[in-house]
Parts: sequence; C-alpha cells; structure tokens
Amino acid sequence: MGESGDFGVRISALHAAATTMRDNAAALHGHSRTVGEHAFGMGHDQAGRDYASQGAAIHQGFERVAACLRCWAAAATATADVFDRAAAEYARLDRARAAALNEAGR
Repeated sequence: MGESGDFGVRISALHAAATTMRDNAAALHGHSRTVGEHAFGMGHDQAGRDYASQGAAIHQGFERVAACLRCWAAAATATADVFDRAAAEYARLDRARAAALNEAGR
C-alpha cells in the first residue's frame, strides 16, 4: 500500500513473504543441524579434556541452541503456511466478489 488511494492486500507480496520465510526456515534448520552436531565436550576433541563436566555443559548448551533454532524454523514455516493460506483466501474472495458484482450488473 503506497498511495493514499490504495486499499487492499497484495496477494503476490504475501506469497513472496511466504517464500522468503520458507527459505529462512530452511537455513535455520541447516544451522540447527550444524550446531547440534558440534562435538565439543564429548571426548572427541582436545579442548576441555581436563574439564569434562564443563565440556558436557557446553555441549548441552549447543544442544539447547540447536533446539531453539529448530523451533524458530518450525515457526517460520508455520507462518509461511498461514501467509499462503491467507493469500489463497483473499484471491478466492476477490473472485467471488467480482463474480457477484458482474451478476448484479447484468
């Protein structure tokens, strides 16, 4: 909505936003795998080998961050789905209203 006379919903903008959100969700999901697979503190590296409990705590922190990223990705995907459904519903309503107006004008 740019001009003062504009009123309505840009369906293409809703679809574009949904696409962007899905792309971001995929990236977040990928990052969650990378963070979740981090082996720090699991005995597979030299860092912290003399501090096992602290290393395990750091590893658990990585797992929590990965879980948060997965949740964020799921929320972005769900929001994208809502945007697409809303766009489809706006398009359906526009077609129905246009058909009704055409019938009334005959």
